[in-house]
Amino acid sequence: MKSWSTEAVPGPEQFDYWREVVCEAFAALDPRPLEPGVNFSSRADLSEMGAVNVARIRSAAQTVVRGFAQIRHDPQDRLFVNLQLAGHGFVRQGHREAKVMPGSFTVVDIARPYTLHFEGRFELLSFRVPRRLLLPLVSDPNGLMARTLGGLNGTGFVAASFMRSLADAGAESFTTQAAERMSVQLCELISEAARGPGASGDFGAEPSQANRQALVRVVKAYILGALGSHDLGAEALARRFNVSPRYLHKAFAQEPSSLAAWIRLQRFEHCASDLGNPQDRRSVSAIASRWGFQDIPNFTKSFGMRYGCSPSEYRRRELRLRRL
Repeated sequence: MKSWSTEAVPGPEQFDYWREVVCEAFAALDPRPLEPGVNFSSRADLSEMGAVNVARIRSAAQTVVRGFAQIRHDPQDRLFVNLQLAGHGFVRQGHREAKVMPGSFTVVDIARPYTLHFEGRFELLSFRVPRRLLLPLVSDPNGLMARTLGGLNGTGFVAASFMRSLADAGAESFTTQAAERMSVQLCELISEAARGPGASGDFGAEPSQANRQALVRVVKAYILGALGSHDLGAEALARRFNVSPRYLHKAFAQEPSSLAAWIRLQRFEHCASDLGNPQDRRSVSAIASRWGFQDIPNFTKSFGMRYGCSPSEYRRRELRLRRL
């Protein structure tokens, strides 16, 4: 993780330092303070997660412009997905302007001019996403830009929750392969949030094939981001996605395994991955707890039935194989 803070910079120099930070960490931008003064307390923490960069930004009132001059100086083929955590702002790109409140997010194309405006102190998560990952999933790429997404339910809420989960977990908690999968899942959730039906939580009375697939995708992506949680039962998930437990079970009825069985399988696979990692020196019980297993004796028995040996034996075997 890379971090920048104006804390150690003398007050009169803080904004000039912040201007350098945003250009180094994100892209060529032209930030302008709304309240010129001595202090400009700001911080940015940036980490890489597969093909995606995620930054947590805490800063003061300002307008940030990316115009043709900045695009010519620093051309990039990426998108920014910005999730508002605190404060509010406005996003303008093309002929569209969106107001963004906490819990909402927007997408901007950094190959085209745009403006971000924050009227007071704010905090946001900014995901820098390659166009190739997200735009092919969206039927109307232009319609995606500078549009308020998110909300209190439906796929927008789930996408925002997934973003928070990724940022809170930290890039260091994922293997390279897992980080790549998370990047893809993030883009799938954003594309689902941008769709009309289902974006507001309205999946219809009965799960059509399209709605079933959409719901299953977003539920699986959410679960993978919260696999260690003990609150992944059908009722809790149904409340989170604003559907009934019956509807959720019907959506999974055409999958190779039930919802509960799929969650259990993912937990076992993550445990096996950690046990086979020579850098992971945590105890078996700590690994099992991390991935949501509460009954350790039952976990040990079930693991043995699935993998043909105890978790400790599996760890020793995998480490021997790695040394060959």
